[in-house]
Amino acid sequence: HPQGKARPAASASGVTAHYRLHHIIGSSPVMTTVKQLARTYAVTDSTVLITGESGTGKEMLAQAIHNLSGRRHGPFVAINCGSITESLLESELFGYAGGTFTGANRDGKVGLFEAANGGTLFLDEVGDMPYVLQNRLLRVLQEKYVRPVGSQRGVPIDVRVIAATNKDLPREVQEGHFRLDLYYRLAVLPIEVPPLRKRKGDIQEISQSLLKSLDIRYHRSHTFDGQVWDFFKNQPWPGNVRQLAHVIERLVLVVKQPVIQVKDVLHVMPRIDMTEIQSVPVEDGSLKDLTYERIEKMSREGKSSAEIAKELGISRSTVYRIKRRHEGK
Repeated sequence: HPQGKARPAASASGVTAHYRLHHIIGSSPVMTTVKQLARTYAVTDSTVLITGESGTGKEMLAQAIHNLSGRRHGPFVAINCGSITESLLESELFGYAGGTFTGANRDGKVGLFEAANGGTLFLDEVGDMPYVLQNRLLRVLQEKYVRPVGSQRGVPIDVRVIAATNKDLPREVQEGHFRLDLYYRLAVLPIEVPPLRKRKGDIQEISQSLLKSLDIRYHRSHTFDGQVWDFFKNQPWPGNVRQLAHVIERLVLVVKQPVIQVKDVLHVMPRIDMTEIQSVPVEDGSLKDLTYERIEKMSREGKSSAEIAKELGISRSTVYRIKRRHEGK
């Protein structure tokens, strides 16, 4: 390298990728394609861009790609680019020389690019990276060396970058929030993780796997009633697998009987935001039909609109609106 030899790989202690491809549950066609792409991309050193909504498991996939690669014995270092300030993100990524600013370590600090030498650096939520830092990131990706803040010396690096975002980066580019040249540099090997509502065939498999592991963690023993699957498959799941996991964890802790039923799920589910539901494509109106059927059933049982709204976790006006919609058919 023109800047000299790269430093040896950093110690992997505390920066290990725990997830492997078999930890990502799902055998639907879309997930089969995702896993095939992961295996194909893993054998290269090119930059990977993982896109998908929040809660779909983008970091799990990044760790799985790392563990399938030739860098699996090196460190896996992750940072959320949208969770810290611009100045701190710069020093975290690139490091800084001693005495650069007030309160700095007099010996300086090694940045995450250097810490990931010989391994993988995972840039989570890269779409939230401040625009001014995007140019520095682009230069590092092009030149394969970093220059710590306050230093004139370039440090060679041997790092594979995997980036992830829940944003539409082409749109961010059009709106002037993301650099076009950086987008092309990151999206050498693109891979999209589908939302849960587009892989409904995986919901039962995912739920059973989560239930088993959470029962073991909390020393419980549960099974799902068969009607729970239909209910789960007709939910919009705006929080995706993360939301499903939280619901099942609450069920494991709250439900005392061995069989978890739909009424138990309704009890622990957070209030449903109907604007989110209406913004999600629902096949054949199944979610709305299911909601109306439940409203009608509870009405026949003598429950008031207020009681129905409370049990379903929706507003009273939503109950009236669903009734009017179906009565007008």
